[in-house]
Amino acid sequence: MSAKKISRGVVLIGASLLWCSCTGEPGSSGNPGTAGGGAGGAGVGGTTGSGGTTGTGGGAGTTGSGGSSSSKGGAPAGSGGTVSGTGGAGGQGGAGTAGTGGSGQMAGAGAGAGGVGGAAGTTGRGGATAGTGGSGPRGGAGGTGGSSSAGSGGSATGGGSGGLPGSYGTENTGADCPAPPAPPAFSALPSVMNLPDPFQMTNGTRISKIADWRCRRAEIASQIQYWGSGPKGAPPMTETATFSGGKLTVVVTQGSTSITLTSTITTPSGAGPFPVVISMDGSGVPTSIFTNSGVATMDFTSSQLVPSAFSVTRGAGAYFSIYPDKNTGAMIEWAWGVSRLIDGLEKTASQNKIDTKHIAVKGCSYAGKMALYAGAFDERVALTIPEESGGGGEASWRFMATQTGTEDLEAAQGTAWYAQNLLQFKNKDAPKLPYDQHELVAMIAPRAVLAIENTGIDRLGSQAGSVSMRAAKEVYKAMGIPDRLGYSQAQASAHCSFPSSQTADVQAFVDKFLLDKTSANTNVAKDSYNTNLTTWITWSTPQLQ
Repeated sequence: MSAKKISRGVVLIGASLLWCSCTGEPGSSGNPGTAGGGAGGAGVGGTTGSGGTTGTGGGAGTTGSGGSSSSKGGAPAGSGGTVSGTGGAGGQGGAGTAGTGGSGQMAGAGAGAGGVGGAAGTTGRGGATAGTGGSGPRGGAGGTGGSSSAGSGGSATGGGSGGLPGSYGTENTGADCPAPPAPPAFSALPSVMNLPDPFQMTNGTRISKIADWRCRRAEIASQIQYWGSGPKGAPPMTETATFSGGKLTVVVTQGSTSITLTSTITTPSGAGPFPVVISMDGSGVPTSIFTNSGVATMDFTSSQLVPSAFSVTRGAGAYFSIYPDKNTGAMIEWAWGVSRLIDGLEKTASQNKIDTKHIAVKGCSYAGKMALYAGAFDERVALTIPEESGGGGEASWRFMATQTGTEDLEAAQGTAWYAQNLLQFKNKDAPKLPYDQHELVAMIAPRAVLAIENTGIDRLGSQAGSVSMRAAKEVYKAMGIPDRLGYSQAQASAHCSFPSSQTADVQAFVDKFLLDKTSANTNVAKDSYNTNLTTWITWSTPQLQ
């Protein structure tokens, strides 16, 4: 590595990293065109509305005023129908693609494209009723026009750039995607020396539309859960939540067995609702960055599910009492726990003053890995900030297998953080992994992620981390939202000590993705290595439509 290893960091690794691993009326005043960054597009896509029939009169329509820009949140709504031709010649005020977003699905790409499609309506009576845009102070206003019906499902929340949602109203938008083929036996896995292509489906085809990412993401999640993390338990049969005296209590019941999770929430003064950051075991980048910005805070306590964060016994702890699959590792168990706290926030929203559309997760070291899995596996999380997460975090398993002294496949599995199946892979077997960590990071797309990396401790594999983040960024580029993925590297004085030089990077992501300050500059790409990626990224990056 090009950065020097510091002795102080090495000492801490022994202590802290024990195993660290439209349709508005066309014509004279065409209704709004493209939607703001608020509601995502239709889940399964609303069908294109038919254009308005030819009118008998109507002069040339003037340019529509577009949906009004929201006070916070996504990009302002686009302009409305363009100028119609004279005498009722077709303008673009006809029906567009579907209005409100469905279930926060990746077809949310339709937001920002709506209002222009559909047959050209003339200056007659145009389509039927206008579709509605994202409602609420953070979703962009403005309808997407068209008489087509909206997609089914829940809503999505604007994210400040690119017209794609910043978070979703459901834990897993791909729950209804077709199941991928059964995994092959370990002995039958092919060797792929480069980083696997995140755009290639398991059937060999490559995705070409943003709407396709929803089910491609579901495939990646399936591969990671089988080979890398173990399965994340399904939402429970019964779940209750209460909020009293600043304390959130969630009780999960499966059959006759119950688990109780608690967390104390601290909110700023005022009525709210406030964005919130969930710290994994109280760790991660300084909480003051959030509190000074008017963000509420709460912790996830890992011991409520697994007795010890470092000496993890597979099958031990409360989680296994209701989800007994022994392939499961602690990281995905903890991700499940964070999801249940988010459930609790939603269930007690009238009392807790939390804005559940703007949730962040953070953590450092093993808790940085925890934050990454929590954000990747729950699409209600708007911002994920893993710090010094090392092997099993964002660092590429394949790249670390070419190095020495890092938290590679053989060094990272001294405790049951990962799937039992991952134990089959030694460093020499890294090319056989059906996935790599850049795809875990990419699962967060189109939501925001910022990786904080320390180049001063070799074991953390920060070069492998930068390789992985640069590969994951290709997914964000393909979606037209490269500013939603950032990575910031610096040589810290000790493990999890966080240099002040990285504060501005974190602040920018907090401002844009929790506070909806769209002018914040989140083009953060601070890489200490400038690694040649020619042999690692051998696939091309499509321009997803």
